[in-house]
Amino acid sequence: TTVTLTEWCLDMTEDPYDWSKRKIEFLVDPINPIKDDKMKTSPGQIWSIKKLLVLDYCIQGFVVIFRKYFEKWVYVDTHCGTGLIGFEEEDLRDERFPGSPLIATFNSNDHQFTDYYFCDEDFESISALNTRLDTLKPILGSKNFNVIQRDFSATVLNLESRSHHNEGYFVFIDPQGFSEIKWNLMERLLKIRTADIFLTFMTPFIAMNRTNAESNESHAQTMTEFYGDNEWSQCNGTDELLEAYIKKIKKYVTVYLFEVPKPSDLLFLT
Repeated sequence: TTVTLTEWCLDMTEDPYDWSKRKIEFLVDPINPIKDDKMKTSPGQIWSIKKLLVLDYCIQGFVVIFRKYFEKWVYVDTHCGTGLIGFEEEDLRDERFPGSPLIATFNSNDHQFTDYYFCDEDFESISALNTRLDTLKPILGSKNFNVIQRDFSATVLNLESRSHHNEGYFVFIDPQGFSEIKWNLMERLLKIRTADIFLTFMTPFIAMNRTNAESNESHAQTMTEFYGDNEWSQCNGTDELLEAYIKKIKKYVTVYLFEVPKPSDLLFLT
């Protein structure tokens, strides 16, 4: 199912521009205490803001539904980064925007999770996020934050081992690359029936890797591990590569494709 950003993320009684401006102001205002802290930031582009606005909206819908059925509703960020985004664009070099961990925590009390798991394999990113959460404690209040240095594989295995009867999970997967998002791990996540997944499908990088795989065995192996088979080799262009991946996911869950400006595609799996 393909849905537009307007259909999913905007109050249709409000002008899209006004909605976006109001939401951005709401998310940016709380980061003033950390905006110029000189610590590491996560890489971003103007497109990142659109992605994080979609994340914010999906979180609100998730919490409202899952708190009706579970004792705990848990946010899991598999590649949480530093909590603060810097921009590549020259005219935005001095600007900052909250990363996904802060997007998940800035929501009103009606849309809070019972537990938060912020995971990343990079120590410097985890350290920066820990410091920023501590700095923002007067704003964030007392929340059950778990900031953990570990890779995607370890996060998946941990989720598998938890009780799925009383817990609902919102899993946000937004990697810098796609090589560690192997299909055997994604398949294990998809089999967790109490988990909804928000996935950034890194369309341009996957397409570039597809081209390189024609003459490079290492790139071909990465593609096979990502798709779980060699079906990628029959695909030409970004649309076919995306469709092949969605086809595999649909064996387990319903897929919503957000129609937002490229570069990457956003998939909500429920």
